[in-house]
Amino acid sequence: MIRCEARKISASLALTACLLAVPLAGCEHAKLLRPSVLKQLDTDVAALVNEFPELDHPNEAIVGRLFAHGGLTQATLGSDGVMRSEIGVPPDQMIWKPAIVVMPQGGTLQLDIDNQDDAHHMAFMPSDGERQLLDLPPKTRGRAVVHLSQPGLYWFGCPVADHAGRGMLGLVLVKGDVPESARLDRPKQPRPGDSPA
Repeated sequence: MIRCEARKISASLALTACLLAVPLAGCEHAKLLRPSVLKQLDTDVAALVNEFPELDHPNEAIVGRLFAHGGLTQATLGSDGVMRSEIGVPPDQMIWKPAIVVMPQGGTLQLDIDNQDDAHHMAFMPSDGERQLLDLPPKTRGRAVVHLSQPGLYWFGCPVADHAGRGMLGLVLVKGDVPESARLDRPKQPRPGDSPA
């Protein structure tokens, strides 16, 4: 009788574990469980993660917030060659959401920005060596079209008052290879997983 009961409990636990694992398999959180990610959680990264609760509100414990609080989005490449994405300014948070926009390649990016906040904001955006400024009065939407032809990281922010210093900073990550003419002249660097020579 006890063995039969133990088998039922064991089967029940196995079924529960399977049912819980299915939704996690496609979830972004499940990626944190990979060994390659876990080994990156060294002392410095753990200290950063532990500071997150202190950064949850503007001007609490420190003056600003991390731009990573807004999350990340992938720009979608349209049939016209223009990449598009949407970001917003949530009420009373002083962040872009998402704060990081990933472009699959260099080109034109159209950003639709929704200011849901009661405060006046502006988007100071990069565009191939120049900058564009999009005015965003309270509760309005606007559109910025920028050109980022080279791979790299480009920052954007809100220049109103000290909004950028309080957390309204973001990044556009343009993927792709750097052109030969822009590459550094240095010896090949070892990569993780390379076998020693």
